[in-house]
Amino acid sequence: MRCLVCLVLSAHALSAAEPGGLTVRNGQLLRAGRPFAAYGLNVRDLADEILDKGEAATDCFAALRVIGEHKVPFIRFWASYFDNRRKFLADPERYWRHMDLLVAAAERAGVGLAPTLFWDSWKVPWTFDEFCLDWGDQASKTRAFAQRYTRDFLTRYRGRPIFWFWEFSNENNLMWDLPNGLEFLPKDRKVARNLATREVGEASIRLFGETVRELDATRPISSGCSSPRACQWHLARDQANPWANDSAEQTAEAAGWTAPAPVDLLSIHYYARHARYDAELVRAELARYQQIATRMNRPLYVGEFGVLDGHGQTGTDFDEAAYQRHARDLFQAVHEAKVPLSAWWVYSAKGYGRGMGALSATDRRWDFVFDLLAEYNRKLAAG
Repeated sequence: MRCLVCLVLSAHALSAAEPGGLTVRNGQLLRAGRPFAAYGLNVRDLADEILDKGEAATDCFAALRVIGEHKVPFIRFWASYFDNRRKFLADPERYWRHMDLLVAAAERAGVGLAPTLFWDSWKVPWTFDEFCLDWGDQASKTRAFAQRYTRDFLTRYRGRPIFWFWEFSNENNLMWDLPNGLEFLPKDRKVARNLATREVGEASIRLFGETVRELDATRPISSGCSSPRACQWHLARDQANPWANDSAEQTAEAAGWTAPAPVDLLSIHYYARHARYDAELVRAELARYQQIATRMNRPLYVGEFGVLDGHGQTGTDFDEAAYQRHARDLFQAVHEAKVPLSAWWVYSAKGYGRGMGALSATDRRWDFVFDLLAEYNRKLAAG
């Protein structure tokens, strides 16, 4: 693995609202022409209540203010998900009026935005009574909608420096080529045409990337994919042994499927197990993905990272001191791996989905994560 360029940036460069956005050049993440890195935060449900209530969504606007006060440089959130997509189709003017409120609030708070435009991408076709595989049909309503929404979103916001980069979906690759895929579909969707494949998934990612590049020649593009499954290559290539573990080369090839050009970030999601935290393993795995990204000539983007067990629930016997040690060590491991962009999971704007490490306005148990975000962004600023 060739040497990674040391990331050097000034504290001033962490200002999200400053003109001069992110770009990728020769596999390196840059801002205003200089190497750049930052730790951010997932706020997945930020848009939901704002799109519902507009200015009355006071809790969500308060969340943005709090995040800004803690100097979190950017957040990842879903812009189109479940009912949000239907809101856009039913009343585009109202949808954009409310999204404008979110964007303006982020600008006031100084919090950069990394929107995921099709979080639940495999469910988009169902909105139009189509099938998952229709992502690969040039004449489908699914593709037409994806292009329309992407173009509308970028045309409206590409001139706003608060937007850091554009992302397609969330963990699109985890549904690819599953032999038991029918088990995960709703009763009325259990048909073969709803079984996601690598080829169609890659085509949908490429469609998004190409549509973005029509309108924005510079901002980075993320697929939003997770780390490849341990058997991702075998699922796609070896139907006789679909659950066999991939070799290192096969994992690298499978990772490449998630970032077809013009996508120029390699997106992974990384979680360490709290009960069996292994600092050496964490570093080895992050180093492996950094090596893959370097070979692909793409900056590594850890779009989600955290310390979790199961669904992240905690009981009366939960060892909070140990959890804080593990969280700090994971931040340190990401730092040692020289990951340019990463985002902690999660801040819950609406108060659901709480668990290990889930920040919220009402549960202050995990506020130390804000301190870690500030500390490690300061380390980046110090070079």
